Amino acid sequence: MEELVESILDYVRADYTDYAIMINGEWGSGKTYFWNHKIKDKIESLQLNGKKYTTIYMSLYGISNLEEISKKIFIETTQLMDKNLKKYMDSHNQTTIPEYAKTGLDMANVFGVSKNGDKIDYENFFSTDDKVLCFDDLERANVDVVDILGYINNFVEHDHIKTIIICNEKELTTKFKSSNIEMKTFIATYLLDKQGDLTKTTDKPMVEKIKDKIEYVFDKANDYERIKEKLIGETFEYAPKFNYIINGLLMRYENNEDLIRFLRENQNLIIATFNKSGTRNLRILKHALNDFTKVYENVNRLYPNTNLRVLQTMLIFTIAVSFEIKARKNY
Repeated sequence: MEELVESILDYVRADYTDYAIMINGEWGSGKTYFWNHKIKDKIESLQLNGKKYTTIYMSLYGISNLEEISKKIFIETTQLMDKNLKKYMDSHNQTTIPEYAKTGLDMANVFGVSKNGDKIDYENFFSTDDKVLCFDDLERANVDVVDILGYINNFVEHDHIKTIIICNEKELTTKFKSSNIEMKTFIATYLLDKQGDLTKTTDKPMVEKIKDKIEYVFDKANDYERIKEKLIGETFEYAPKFNYIINGLLMRYENNEDLIRFLRENQNLIIATFNKSGTRNLRILKHALNDFTKVYENVNRLYPNTNLRVLQTMLIFTIAVSFEIKARKNY
């Protein structure tokens, strides 16, 4: 894991970049935790030409249009635009405003910020060599992923801002295939009928014909690969050491001596059950352990002499049921 941290820091330290990097990993595997606790502070402790880095984190979860991303950037930076803009541009012999700053200008207009002349230091605001953008939950946005990456590309290609994208590429593939499936099926069927292929006798089942036509006509995955190739310079696979992380999850129960003793003694059982889930989703495991806490406390209160084997079975059952229910919901 330290090698991954260093690779990301090397990207941030590089004098010049015209690409973003991607951290790819499964849902609930701890990618956001990794950013918050392993990456963010280390980036902000770096200096480049005497400047300290600033990180700007944005979750794309639920975003329904690109303007919402601009709003998030504006809110995160909390920069207010004023009438010193022209003065700054003239003094720096600058004729174009960086894409990053345009976002702030647009949002200042949206929010109706007054331009009173004293609210912003443009020297700091337009500086992009000390900014690091982090976009998380790419696959959970309600905007076309290709459009989002094109939007992010403005910052990367034009302003050379260090940019990190966190996502689950496996879910992106599923999203491309499953979006608007009814409409795609209707159009594919219509086209097959017009081309005379709908009733043509072949060895291929009708379902396969429709599926092939959908992939041919609506091949968003190829669009994604094209812009990814342009935008993403490196993709890092986030594969945490789960035993170590699970040990950290158990630490939250240290205040309950009986419970933590039981969990520590059965840590291998917890890890084995987690591995059998096949999901690598630590978020579900965390919720399962919280649920088991209630089970354990109530059983010990009502049935204090419960057999150890019964408690172990309850632990396995609670974890297994949590994964069975929540993993199916892509939790």
